Formats: sequence, structure tokens, C-alpha cells
Amino acid sequence: MATPTLPRPKVPAAPKEDTSAPVGSRHPLRHRAARFWNDVLTTPGRMSVFTIVAIVSVLLGGIVASTTITQRQTHHETLLAEVEPVANASQTLYSSLTIADSAANTAFITGGIEPPELRDRYLEAIATSSSAIIAASQGLDRADTESIDQLANINAQLATYTGLVETARTNNRVANPVGSAYLATASSLMQDTILPAAADLYDRQSSSVGESDREWSSPPWGSFFLLMLSLAVLILLQQWLWRLTARRVNPALALATLLVVASFLLTMVAGFLAANDNARGLSEGAAPMNELTRQRINAQKVRAQETLNLVRRTDPEGSAAERGRILEGVRSSLTVYLDDEDSGRDTSLDDNGAVTDAIGALDQWMASQNRADSLYQQGDYQGAIAISSGQSPGDSGAAFDDFDESMQDAIEEARETLRTRIDKARRTSSAGPDLIMALSALAAFAVVVGIAP
Repeated sequence: MATPTLPRPKVPAAPKEDTSAPVGSRHPLRHRAARFWNDVLTTPGRMSVFTIVAIVSVLLGGIVASTTITQRQTHHETLLAEVEPVANASQTLYSSLTIADSAANTAFITGGIEPPELRDRYLEAIATSSSAIIAASQGLDRADTESIDQLANINAQLATYTGLVETARTNNRVANPVGSAYLATASSLMQDTILPAAADLYDRQSSSVGESDREWSSPPWGSFFLLMLSLAVLILLQQWLWRLTARRVNPALALATLLVVASFLLTMVAGFLAANDNARGLSEGAAPMNELTRQRINAQKVRAQETLNLVRRTDPEGSAAERGRILEGVRSSLTVYLDDEDSGRDTSLDDNGAVTDAIGALDQWMASQNRADSLYQQGDYQGAIAISSGQSPGDSGAAFDDFDESMQDAIEEARETLRTRIDKARRTSSAGPDLIMALSALAAFAVVVGIAP
């Protein structure tokens, strides 16, 4: 007998997917991206992308080039109005302090009431030092607290120095021997404390001039690259349109290309000329000025030591070799800046004969020192003093004054060269930023006109 088959339970069928719903409703982002990409691949889409890239590249290149030139102009103006004057004030401060110390020593060794010209020289040097401190403090960056504190310290120490000098002068006028001790203390304060601080201040400020100028002594390569990139985009766009439409020339795009070329040439000329003037300002102005100032400082140290040795009645034989070595180094440095047709410089520090005069005065000064040393070693102290402090031709005092004046003239010549070059670099690109922006804006507008139907 067969076993009856039981009916299977019915399993409800899975609901069918509603295929009537649009695909985009299930993956909206993917659908939009695909549709956007499909639109881009069409001819109108490619044209739109090309147009946007061309406009952005043209405007970006113009903005960067204009901004770069503006920054360089601002740098030049700051350098001329703030950085360089502070460096010059620092140089003036050091020189005037050294002159004051030398004048005080020279006035003292004459004995009794000093000659009026020496007194006037000392007072003038102190007044110049005070003016230089004020000028430097006004031009310093408020963030440069180290230099500000240094100037304040120099100013305070200078007051102490002048007090010691006046005390020494008072005692010297009444033949009180203690006057030499006061003057020696004052000179030690100047040589060991004040002048090193002034030299450090000058080194820092002169380095700022060199570093600030060196930073902008290369052409604006970034601007060149962006403008060349925008030019390449415009050329590619025109080639693509030529293949697409068989139209060889699109006047508006051709105009845009010419405008970008004009922007590039303007940027290139302004950039290279300004960079060249910056570089020459460094090589023909800042570097010689720095070297001449250092050599002037070295000579002034020798002069201060020369007069101080007489105040202390120190035998000069021990310091003669070192003195000769320093002054020979000064002379060697000066010969570099004599007129030389093969130097390649448009300007010379010896155009007014300052370097030649300085070398001649230096030779005379060294010869006078040797004569004074010889008299001192022979026991003729008054004769040595007469030569060291004298202002007659052939005297050490007169020769040093001539040397120092010629060095100041040479330094001023170098400074004028630096400022002239920097000002020329500033003026070279004065009209550049606005013109480049105008050309770039016109080029972008021409791109729109060239693509518009």
C-alpha cells in the first residue's frame, strides 16, 4: 500500500526589485560624477575646461608677477629709508667715538690748557656720537631689542666716559698727576666697553643691509614660470581650436597671447634689471663701504693707542710691530679700490681721489709715527708729543686727520653708489605692477571673447 504524499508548505516569494526606479535615485553621487565626466568629454565640455584653465593661469601669472615686483619695490624703499640709514648711523657712531677718544688723549698730552681746535674736535665728536645714537634708535626695528638695549648701554657709558674726561682735563690744567689716571680709565672704558659694543652694533646693521639686498638680487623665477605656463596653455588652446574648427587664427586668443607675452617681457626686463642693480649695489657699494669702514676703524684704534701710549709714557717699541702690521693691512685693502680700467666697474671709489689721498696720508702718518718713536726712545718726550699731536705738515696728528677725512670721503662715495643702485632698482619697476595686472586682466577678457559663441 503506497504512502500518501503530504503537500509542501508554500514559501512566500521574495519581493521583486522595482526596476522602474531610476538608477540615479540609487547612487546619486556616482551618477552625477559620471554625467559630469561625460559632459567634460564632450567638445563643449573640453572647451569650457580649457577656457577656465587659461583664464586662471593668465590671472595667476599676472597676480604673482605684480605682487613680486611690488614686494621688491617695498623692500627697496625700506632699505633706503630705514635699514641703510641705521647702518650708516652705526658707522658714524663708532668713528665719532674713536675720534673723541683720540682727541681727548691728544689734548691731554699737550699739557695745561689744550689747543682750542683739539677741544672743538672732541666736543664735535661727542655731539656727533649723540646724534648718531638718536638716529640709530629712531630707525631700529622695535623687535630688535638687542640693538636697542645696546644703544641704551652705549649712551649710558658715554655719559660716564665724558665725566671721566672732564675730571682728567680739570686735573691736567692744574698739573695734578692724578689726571692721567682718570684719562687712562676713561680711555679703557672707551676701548674695552663702548667701542666693542658699537662695533658689534655696526656689524649687525651692516650685515642686515647685505642680507636684505642679497635676498632680492636674483630674478623672479617663480613669476617667469607662471607666465610661461599661461602662455603655453594659450598656445595649446589655439592649436586645439584650430584642429577642431579648421580656423587658423582666433583674433581674440591671439591678442590674449600677445598680452601675456608683453607681461612676461615686462616682468623679465624689470626683474633682471632690478636684480642686476641689486647685485651691483652689493658689489660696488655695500661691500666696499663695509671694508673701508673696517679699515678706518682699525686705523682709528691705532691712533687711539698711539696717543694713549704717550699719556701713559709707554715705550712704543713693544707695539710698533703690531701697529705696522695693522696699517700695512689697511694700505693693502685700500689699493684694491684704486682706479683700474680692467675692474669692470662703472664707478670708482677713487673718482674724487679719496682713496689715493688716503694712501698718501697713511704713508705720511706711518713715517711720522716712526719719527716720534725714535725721538721717544732718545729721551725727547716733548719732541715725540709735538710730532704726535702736531698739525703741521709732516706731523702725525695732521697726517692722521688727512687720512681719516679721505677715508670718510671714500666711504661716502661707496654709500652713494649703494643708494644710487638701489634707487635705480626701485625706479626700474615703478610702473610694472599696475601695468602687468592691466595686461593680465585684458588677456583674461580676450580669452572669454575668443571662446564665446
